[in-house]
Amino acid sequence: MNMVSCSSIAPRRIPQQKRGQRRVNAFLRAAAAVIAEMGYERATMCAIAERSHSCVGSLYQFFPNKLSLAEALRNQYVKTIEQSWIALGRQAAGMTAEDFTSRLVELQIGIIKNYPVLLTLLDVPTISHARRELIRTRIAEALICHQPRMSKATALRVAAVVQQISRGLLSLYARADGNEGIAIIQEFKSVLTGYLAPKLRA
Repeated sequence: MNMVSCSSIAPRRIPQQKRGQRRVNAFLRAAAAVIAEMGYERATMCAIAERSHSCVGSLYQFFPNKLSLAEALRNQYVKTIEQSWIALGRQAAGMTAEDFTSRLVELQIGIIKNYPVLLTLLDVPTISHARRELIRTRIAEALICHQPRMSKATALRVAAVVQQISRGLLSLYARADGNEGIAIIQEFKSVLTGYLAPKLRA
């Protein structure tokens, strides 16, 4: 297991002015594009700097290495992802178990389509488990909105299983192309429906 320290991935500089923030945002957009296209291992700091129309020295002023960029990208997207799960919770009460599961899968595929770099970052080391716990909590809340009799402890346990299943199937989806990707989504729905539907009807 790879060990990652906080100091090794923390940004070197936190921009205090709008100009600096714009530069950081440009670096993050470039990193997302390069990593999504080339893969994490092949992506380089030089390629990211070039994509952002900047020099690599400027990039290193803000980010000490590629892993710090990956961590910053994940942090950037987590709030949007959190809001997607909250929105699902608001809609959950009026859905059947099958509709809820289908919507859950569609939500995750939608996130990946909007932020394709996240698929590439699935296997990249991280020290932050707070993001994963935050999303687990939001999934659990959506489950309780659909099935109010479900206890919080059960919902959190089920949410953890949903996360693990999703991670495996999204990894398969990342390696698929064309029709195979569509088929993986259908398998994704079948697996989660088989697991979730009985619990949501209980």
